[in-house]
Amino acid sequence: MSLSDDSSIAARVTAVEKEYTARLNRTFVVFAVIEGALLAIAVVLVYVLKLIDPDSGRLVLVGIALLGGLALSMVLMRHMRARSRAVAQARGENPLF
Repeated sequence: MSLSDDSSIAARVTAVEKEYTARLNRTFVVFAVIEGALLAIAVVLVYVLKLIDPDSGRLVLVGIALLGGLALSMVLMRHMRARSRAVAQARGENPLF
């Protein structure tokens, strides 16, 4: 009997773990692409096109990085909570803990 055909608790937990690992990988890739694009656009606006004063531009770059870090932290916390609920549900535990 293969693991994918097994309907045991361990197989369900493994399936949930795989699904959430894939979701987390996609989240990191999408986040990195968006954050990188925003930072690249800001660098071009500040240092190449000189539309923003470089002293203020540094603050813009730091602000983008801080907001990105905050957003990533919130996404990761939400992902961890959803994963723990899904694993508990796969084990047959009360998901409302």
